[in-house]
Amino acid sequence: MRTVLVVLACVTSTCVVFGQLNMSLVAHKTYDEELSDVWGWVDPDDSTEYALVGVYSGLSIVSLTDPANPQEVQFIPGPNSIWRDIKTWGNHIYVINETSNGLLVVDMSQAPDSISWYEWSPELNELGQLESCHNLYIDEFGYCYLAGCNLNGGGMLILDVFSTPGTPQFVAAAPPYYAHDVYARDNRMYAAEIYQGRVAIYDVSDKTNIQLLATQQTPFQFTHNTWLNDAGDVVFTTDEKGNAPVTAYDISDLNNIVELDQFVPLATIGQGVIPHNVHVWNDYLIISYYTAGGIIVDASHPDNLIEVANFDTFFGGHAGFNGVWGAYPFLPSGLVLLTDISNGLFVLQPNYVRACRLEGQVTDSQTGLPIVDVEVIINSPQPNSAQTDLLGNYKTGQAIAGTFEVSFSAVGYVPKTVQATLANGQLTILDVQLDPLVNYMLAGQVISQVDGAPIPGAKVLLQGVLTYEVETDTNGQFVFPQVIAGNYEVFAGAWGYHTVQADPINLQANGNITIPLPVGYYDDFMLDLGWQVSGDALTGMWELGQPVGTFFQGQLSNPEDDVDYDIGDRCYVTGNGGGSAGFDDVDDGVVVLTSPPMDLSNYIDPVLTYSTWFFNAGGGVPPNDTLTVRLSNGTDVVILEQIVASASEWNEPVQWHLKDYIDLTDQMTVQFITSDLPESGHLVEAAIDAFRVEEGMVTSVRDPAESIVLLRAWPNPFSHTFFVSWKLETAPQHASLQLIDSTGKMWWKDAVDVIEGQRVLTVDLPAGVYWLYLESDGKMQALKQVVRN
Repeated sequence: MRTVLVVLACVTSTCVVFGQLNMSLVAHKTYDEELSDVWGWVDPDDSTEYALVGVYSGLSIVSLTDPANPQEVQFIPGPNSIWRDIKTWGNHIYVINETSNGLLVVDMSQAPDSISWYEWSPELNELGQLESCHNLYIDEFGYCYLAGCNLNGGGMLILDVFSTPGTPQFVAAAPPYYAHDVYARDNRMYAAEIYQGRVAIYDVSDKTNIQLLATQQTPFQFTHNTWLNDAGDVVFTTDEKGNAPVTAYDISDLNNIVELDQFVPLATIGQGVIPHNVHVWNDYLIISYYTAGGIIVDASHPDNLIEVANFDTFFGGHAGFNGVWGAYPFLPSGLVLLTDISNGLFVLQPNYVRACRLEGQVTDSQTGLPIVDVEVIINSPQPNSAQTDLLGNYKTGQAIAGTFEVSFSAVGYVPKTVQATLANGQLTILDVQLDPLVNYMLAGQVISQVDGAPIPGAKVLLQGVLTYEVETDTNGQFVFPQVIAGNYEVFAGAWGYHTVQADPINLQANGNITIPLPVGYYDDFMLDLGWQVSGDALTGMWELGQPVGTFFQGQLSNPEDDVDYDIGDRCYVTGNGGGSAGFDDVDDGVVVLTSPPMDLSNYIDPVLTYSTWFFNAGGGVPPNDTLTVRLSNGTDVVILEQIVASASEWNEPVQWHLKDYIDLTDQMTVQFITSDLPESGHLVEAAIDAFRVEEGMVTSVRDPAESIVLLRAWPNPFSHTFFVSWKLETAPQHASLQLIDSTGKMWWKDAVDVIEGQRVLTVDLPAGVYWLYLESDGKMQALKQVVRN
């Protein structure tokens, strides 16, 4: 059953409220099946407008005689398909689907009283029988372009639908490159060749001798559809990927295609929202966004695309393939039709306004030079944002006219707020100068805590007003020549030493500091200490950074945070692009993370510790991928573990006595390897953190068949306060935690009377190395080295 619901006012407590800007709801028609695309048709005899709605089981023809009360006048059943695409020529409707039965041809010449149809599924020369297609477009001459069919490798099939209306005639096949969508005008065909990640422009003047004129890669290399502006010199494209932009290209010179601008709806930026289709009417873009509704963009200045209207139909989350599928803006009445996959047909009245544009240049008040990456924000209810380019130029705007405060901010400069008056359809020029902040020099040396020897090649990081990073010279010395005054956290580390967080500094003059590092292989990935990344996967290569969480079916797939018991907030993750789950996971290949070499030849009992994250889900068959940890001494290789269990959390730290597995040398390395089997469709995400090798410092040798004793301390190294947590195998009768130094002197002791717990330690300690000792019923349960900076 197909039912109609007209939303005129909220008359009950269950009324649905939709988000909107310059678009008002005229009517809402619900269906009990999922919808796909939408198109429109106008009766040439009485000017009645119709909505043509792709439904899972057929085509719904809806009369808009009374737009506030849409009425279905015919439902044409067809093969079940989640995709139907619809176009018209004269009094005929042409519909394709991705399942079977070829091309549906509908005769509307006697509508609404008598509507007839048939399915056209011929043998096409030597190509075979037409069964299914993904998309179609009919140009101004009456040529119909079928895209993504079961023939010609998915390349275009061209039909004549004008010579004998209602009876298509096959004309020619275009080059056999799969096209997901197509647009044609002035004997040029614009093919969205999705799997090649490009829009391809062809000369189709001679349908039997089609010539490729130019191609253009699109930003996310998954080109879904394309459309021309009114003048025909700019093409707009969509990539059907989370967070992908709608992109404008100047094609006035096909030998020099130039990207003009990218549009992403700012209200949903970074949330994985996927653009679907873009259409152009009167130099407005009407864009259908899954989960973000229909959005109208003023493209009269294609180098500054500004959102001027929107209507959201879906409030079930951001990422994913839900919400609006199609948007049709070409009815003479000006109504816009939206089809929401699960929520039905929406008839909307847009208020087309031209954008209020704001442009200008930002320069340094002392040097007059342009400033890059200045953030420009109009303090307005409508989301907006811009950044200056290499020449200090910015372009922004909004739909709302009026007088607003505009803020300008850049790292290293005093923020500034200026007033600007904005008007629809007008450009306001606002040039601004910013005053630079005061800079000072910070110098110092990184040395070994053991003997005071300088450490060359150490990394030193300042985090505060700005982030600065340098590497020490052969004498372990470093210089930050110009640091903006302010408060900074200081980190230093080198491979073969512990990374430490030194005391924070408030830089108000030139300064000099010395940073001692404890000896040992210890990496919490706050700094880049030289790990190597390799592999052949298409996406999901190992990346060092603060992890960006992604979700799959309500579960974390990529971590949101690193482990909470090390310095900093960074780790290694497999792909860190954010957006929807699966956008930047490991796909179709292997990714390998290899440690720098370690000299363990003089160690007696080196213990390797690390924390892992592994998520494996989705796909058509049960997930079967692994995270493998390998140990090499430069000659031999052993596998320490293969993780197969998927989890949405960090695994407990794992520790290994390396001498039990392999001969110790001066060329020891550890590898973390994961992969996604080709065409399996699984989600594969992994992460590594808190890596260390210590001499016999057994904190929690995690052998699931043996002990579950755990002892942790963080942050480590520490400055003043640190945390201790423990977990014993059985309830203790008499147990204690003790902190001793290398001479055996006890600095702190506390009784432990529960199996599992946590303490906060604030002890006045000299800088140096200490030992946490967990004793239970007369036996040492765990020992942990901690370092006071």
